[in-house]
Order: sequence, then C-alpha cells, then structure tokens
Amino acid sequence: MRIDHTRRALVVAIVLTMIGLAGQAFAQQPKSLVATAKGEGTIKIGKETFKLYAIVVKLFEDGKAEINLITDITAFMEGTWSRDEGNDKSINLKITGNMMPGSLDGGGKLSLNEDRKSIAGLNGTVVNKTTKKTIKVDFVTKGEQ
Repeated sequence: MRIDHTRRALVVAIVLTMIGLAGQAFAQQPKSLVATAKGEGTIKIGKETFKLYAIVVKLFEDGKAEINLITDITAFMEGTWSRDEGNDKSINLKITGNMMPGSLDGGGKLSLNEDRKSIAGLNGTVVNKTTKKTIKVDFVTKGEQ
C-alpha cells in the first residue's frame, strides 16, 4: 500500500509543478508591447502605392494602440488592440484615427514571432472617413531584427 501513496504523491507533485510552470508562462506574456521591425511591404492610399520599410508598434496595457508606418512619408494610426483568443501570437487591431481621433475606421492583424515580443508582420485595411480613401497595409519583416 505504501507504494500507491508514494506514486500518488509523486503524480500530485508533478501535476502541481506543471500547473505552476504554465501559470508562469502565461504571466510572462507581455501586457504591453513596444516594437520596431524592418522589412518589406506596401501601403496603398487610394490609388497611390508606397513601399513600406519599417513599422513601430506601441500596444499599451490599457488597450490603446499606436502604429507608425515608415515609408517615403510616415503615416500614424491609433486605435485599440486585443489578443486573438487561442492564439497568443496574433493581435487584433481596431484603427479609429490618426492625428485626428475618429477620422479612420478599419482594422487589421499584427503577427508576432515565436517570442511574442517581436513583430512578424502587419496586415490591415482602413477607410479615411474624410477623404473616403481606402488605406491598405501589407508588411512582412526581414530576417533578424
């Protein structure tokens, strides 16, 4: 009978350790993120297309998001963010404005690398409420950041 108690104690200890490690891994996921990424992509504003060289993304703990798109010009967008349920490497973006809050309407996806701290890519479509122009962004990072 003593062997059964020892085995039970060992199984309980292993299970508790695994639960503790899973909790630590979840707690280590960033609640905010500030990242830059160099890469290749395009930003299409209406009928004009520009090469996209880099992005700067700031995701704040309160759910706000700021995105800077670096091309021949720098485009600034802001809105909110949330994690994709069941996929901690995918961030949903809701874009609501630029320098004028409420001037944009749309969204996109920010893809993170395995470390969940660096950017793999960004895709999105937004409509400028004033000019009625569609802004489409497609960006993929290059190699090491």
